Amino acid sequence: MLNRYQPAEFEKKWAEEWEKEKTYKSEIRNPKSENKKKYILAMFPYPSAAGLHVGHVRNYTGTDVVARYFKMNEYSVLHPMGWDAFGLPAENAAVKAKKNPMDMVPDNILTFRRQMKSLGFSYDWDREFATTDPAYYKWTQWLFIQFFKMGLLYKKNEPINYCPKCKTGLAEEEVLADGTHERCGNRIEKRNLPQWVFKITKYADRLLSDLEGLDWPKGILEMQRNWIGKSDGVDLEFKVDSSKLKINVFTTAIDTIFGTTFMVLAPEHPLVNKIIKSENKTEVEKYIELAKSKGEIERTTLDKNKTGVFTGSYCINPLNNKKVPIWVADYVLMSYGTGAVMGVPGHDSRDHEFAKKYQLEIKPVIKPTIDLKIESDGFWNYEEIKTQYSDRSVLFNSDNFNGLTSTEAKQKLEKYIKEKNIGKKVSTYHLRDWIFSRQRYWGEPIPMVNCEKCGWQPIPESELPLELPYIKSYEPTETGESPLSVIPEFVDTKCPKCGGKAKRETDTMPNWAGSCWYFIRFAQNQKSKIKNQKLKEEWLASRSLGEGWLPVDWYMGGAEHAVLHLLYSRFWIKALQDLGLINFSEPFLKLRNVGMVLAEDHRKMSKSFGNVINPDNVVKEFGVDALRVYEMFMAPFNAEISWATKSLQGSYRFVKRIWDIYQQYQKSNIKNQKEDEKLVVKLKKTIKKVTDDIKETKFNTAIASMMEFLNDYEKNPQGLSKENAKKFLQILAPFAPFMTEEIWRNIFGEKTSIHLSTWPKVEGEIINEEIIIPIQINGKLRETINVQRLIINNQKEIENLALKSEKVKKYVGESEYKIIYVPGKIINFIVK
Repeated sequence: MLNRYQPAEFEKKWAEEWEKEKTYKSEIRNPKSENKKKYILAMFPYPSAAGLHVGHVRNYTGTDVVARYFKMNEYSVLHPMGWDAFGLPAENAAVKAKKNPMDMVPDNILTFRRQMKSLGFSYDWDREFATTDPAYYKWTQWLFIQFFKMGLLYKKNEPINYCPKCKTGLAEEEVLADGTHERCGNRIEKRNLPQWVFKITKYADRLLSDLEGLDWPKGILEMQRNWIGKSDGVDLEFKVDSSKLKINVFTTAIDTIFGTTFMVLAPEHPLVNKIIKSENKTEVEKYIELAKSKGEIERTTLDKNKTGVFTGSYCINPLNNKKVPIWVADYVLMSYGTGAVMGVPGHDSRDHEFAKKYQLEIKPVIKPTIDLKIESDGFWNYEEIKTQYSDRSVLFNSDNFNGLTSTEAKQKLEKYIKEKNIGKKVSTYHLRDWIFSRQRYWGEPIPMVNCEKCGWQPIPESELPLELPYIKSYEPTETGESPLSVIPEFVDTKCPKCGGKAKRETDTMPNWAGSCWYFIRFAQNQKSKIKNQKLKEEWLASRSLGEGWLPVDWYMGGAEHAVLHLLYSRFWIKALQDLGLINFSEPFLKLRNVGMVLAEDHRKMSKSFGNVINPDNVVKEFGVDALRVYEMFMAPFNAEISWATKSLQGSYRFVKRIWDIYQQYQKSNIKNQKEDEKLVVKLKKTIKKVTDDIKETKFNTAIASMMEFLNDYEKNPQGLSKENAKKFLQILAPFAPFMTEEIWRNIFGEKTSIHLSTWPKVEGEIINEEIIIPIQINGKLRETINVQRLIINNQKEIENLALKSEKVKKYVGESEYKIIYVPGKIINFIVK
């Protein structure tokens, strides 16, 4: 009688045994080591009170499959896990529960760790840490100080996105297209607040150029390029009529200058208040106030509802001296270019809709030579002209530049404005400096003090970490200041430079701070005993432990981090390289995205919907291996998919069938019969398919090929030797680690883990079990047949198979014939 498949009987046992045996412990790696290495990392999670859901499990299982595969292929593998525990989600949950986050987060981590261990993920738990550990954020604070000393951080009053619900400032990247906060969904507003700001724009060109060569999804690379948004163009001066004021305009389309029929300023432009005519003042000020409630993405969305207001003033086009009206419109941003845009409604779609709405002049100035007809409303799309008619377009309505192509006109105009000292060639970026302050409690305290005499000063290294105080009232304040600002014992201190009275910074760092460099700390083996007097010396000593692992080879997680986390991490790495603290320029060499797992109702999993699927419940009913196999089989890894319990049951049946077929190998009466050659060839093909698919994160097709093999295996369960049966078990092991370990050790009697065994290799060319033999009748090809390779030397069997074909019967019939057969190549019927 077969042993029943009851995963609960052995899953906990093996999880404990792997931990006891240190099966997944990674070495302290010498950077000069000749051993192959793979640093494989999943984006580490925020440990919520709800614990893991099956969407998490999909990403961590995919990463685990890759880590196990490379370990079995004799690579040194680093596969760590930790917790991104600071930030708004934890604090908002704590406010709701009326508990300090310090009391909640450790319990959340315990739940996550328990679940991850039960799911068999091959993490080196000796390297675990949370961003909230003072021993970790000591280094985050120290790095902040190094960036400040190198001039990358400054404090100033900034017009920022402010969430009135969360009561904190936000970086532009944290505001959604509809002008709401990406965390809480509340509409943001603009406020002027003192902020710490990172000069990320200093690295714009490197952030752009270093994208080349990264093995990342094309869509993510494009999103990074668009967010950095480099544009080459011209800065040009427009004089305000009857005034000494000048408006600087950036344009990438100087060849459209003669089509300028109005000027648009951003509502925040500093010249607006200086040029408003008294009769327009009330209307303009009302419009500006309304614009403050919109986010940048919302303001720049391409729709036909652009609004604006006339200031009453005019400026002078420097190329033809014509007066053009100055408007204020929220589709122009102060953060892009100069905050002023020349309106060319004959060639820009937004300008065109704006001009039509407010009945402004529309004047096209470039046309394709193949069609002289101008559109009925006077519009030639500039982008279309550039892409479709670049070498067949000329200027008109452009004074002395008429008849020139766009390329010729740009060259001459750039030269002209330089000679007249009214402009110059420049590059500009969509990327803005990074607002780094948060007016909240739950974050790394910023290690700076402000002295009236000495200004901003970093705290001494000996005082690091500057620990976050445990307080009862940590809710955000109504003033927009951090809750730490009302704690005198935290705020009042001495200036590190002069010893006089000073005040601590009370803003905290954003949740991105800890995740910008956590992968470095994992590699440094932070629990080593290195201690030095100077933190830089300690860092460099720890660096020597991590250099052999870095940078990350495989990074896996959600595409929602395409701009925020990935861009910030890349920026920190380049700054750390400039400081001499690391020796590489990109953090993640290969990036793969995981698709979201929706609930069975096809909605996003949410406690409010009551549709969250807890992996604990799935494991209790089906076992870990069935869950893991289903998560990898449900769809391509990067595709969004809805959970389907019915499909999970299919994965359960798959692992159970494997369990059942392997029970035969513990029977003493199994005959050592000759292997089924066809099945062995099929196994080799399956090994190669699974090997190739894992490297391409095609986990679903890898499992499909194993399912196909199992179908053949079950038809002849004794058709494989023990050695070949082990090979199939090995390629299944990364997906189903518990069952394969149980069979490996208790049925095959192996002393060491299957996960430390060597991945099966397929040597040489795989010989197909079937071949195609052409059939000729009197020398002419009439048919082909598929035959088993085992019978190709048996002429009579090949003849009989050929005569079963209706096409062959048609030509041969009852006639006499003789056979010419070249084994495995061709058979020719010579019919009389």
